[in-house]
Amino acid sequence: MLVFSGFDPSGGAGILQDISIMKMFKISPKAIISAYTVQNEKEFKSVEFRENFEEFDLFDKFSLIKVGMANSKQIKILRKRYNEAKIIWNPIIKTSTGYTIISPNDVNEGSKYVDLMIMNSEEYEITDIKCDVIITGGHKNTEKIEILYKNKKFYSQRYEKQLHGTGCIFSSLITAHIYMGYTIEESINASLYYMDKMVKNSEFSVETENMVYEYHKNYILEELWKIKSEINKLGKYTIPEVGQNIVFALPEAENEYDVGKFPGRIHKLGDEINFIHEPAFFGKSHMARAVIATMKYFPWIRSAMNIKYEKKYIEKAKEKGYKTFYLDRTQEPIEIQTKEGHSIPYGLSNIYDIAKEPIDFVWDDGFYGKEAMIGFLEETHRRL
Repeated sequence: MLVFSGFDPSGGAGILQDISIMKMFKISPKAIISAYTVQNEKEFKSVEFRENFEEFDLFDKFSLIKVGMANSKQIKILRKRYNEAKIIWNPIIKTSTGYTIISPNDVNEGSKYVDLMIMNSEEYEITDIKCDVIITGGHKNTEKIEILYKNKKFYSQRYEKQLHGTGCIFSSLITAHIYMGYTIEESINASLYYMDKMVKNSEFSVETENMVYEYHKNYILEELWKIKSEINKLGKYTIPEVGQNIVFALPEAENEYDVGKFPGRIHKLGDEINFIHEPAFFGKSHMARAVIATMKYFPWIRSAMNIKYEKKYIEKAKEKGYKTFYLDRTQEPIEIQTKEGHSIPYGLSNIYDIAKEPIDFVWDDGFYGKEAMIGFLEETHRRL
């Protein structure tokens, strides 16, 4: 696949977003910039279309070409150079801020050389194109967004948002699914599913990274579940009376709900290890709060685990050269001791202010109503 599109320096649309979408589906396209723009999410100042493309000498053929911002002259060059490729064009006549990119007549001329076009209803109505077309109705004042293809209608949830890059993203989703062998109708259905998720969770421009972040969440949970056998093997030696948790945070985690964990903790009955729940992001966790507190100082430390306190464990850790730190919880202010969830972040912050570097083990010998405990922190759950 070739992506042939304009460069948007804001990253909200154009070739950067096109490639982001393709990568979501494990598609690795080649890319050629068709035009350079000066714009951001709110303002469009200028566009300069390229005329010479030395990159064409690097690539012999493509089965599919996704075209974004382009003019008819460029479309003709693409068709002549790659005459066997299927070309999908999402032309832009005018930006949402009112800047004219190309004329309706230029779109008409370019349509003679492509296989499928994706256009919004406003621009389609002022053209007379000569090929297959998907018409999007995001600009219409209707309860739901209507998409039309060969008199067949598809509908999507409407959100009261003005987002930069929606047309670019939708056309890239369509192209990706067609490349994977979907029919055009099924490509529309599948693309609307992803489009809804991305628009729902975006603010100023379509934030494709949010979708990738969802995949990252699945990765975190799968990785935690993979160490179940290790927990079963070691649990009889390590699980404290109050239960155990092993957590693994997303990059840039901000609170305990951005941290994968075992809700309800892991408990021991005799030598039998019991998991109350499979790994998930819901639920509260002391270890999750420990990781969040640590990531504020050292963002690469994303995993933590608690084990029962035994003096020999601390001695062994010191013997092996691990950094250990004693946390005297009797010195905590009374408001910290009595407020659920504040003790560990408070203690770790004090430790890091003193140590100025990550620690491996932090331990305390408990106090009234609190079991003595060892906590340790690492980059990943596997290192734990």
